[in-house]
Amino acid sequence: MCWMRAYGAGLPMLLIALLTSCSSTPATSARDAADANDTGRKLAPTGESERALLRQLSGLPNGKAQRVGDATIVAEPLYHAASGRSCRALSVTPSAKQQATHRLACSDGQSWFFVPDVFGANALGE
Repeated sequence: MCWMRAYGAGLPMLLIALLTSCSSTPATSARDAADANDTGRKLAPTGESERALLRQLSGLPNGKAQRVGDATIVAEPLYHAASGRSCRALSVTPSAKQQATHRLACSDGQSWFFVPDVFGANALGE
């Protein structure tokens, strides 16, 4: 028991440090990724399909695959970011032979635009 006298004051702090360092970080959701990506920077669409997507984004249903130009799009629900922008996470499959990519789009109330994906596809649980 003499170790308790010698280390007694530091023992509770050590236990707290051990317990908090063992906690796990929850998986990042599409909304978390979009919030983190909302840095104010806008990315230009890479082609006519992406321009068409941005024009039609407000009317796309949530979670349902839709054909826009030559791509298949699945749009996540609209949400309001802390910046005041309305945003949506998107899964974009250019053709049946290509893998889906993830894009994030936000609106400033006037138009939709793409924002950088700082976390990558894994942030969306893919």
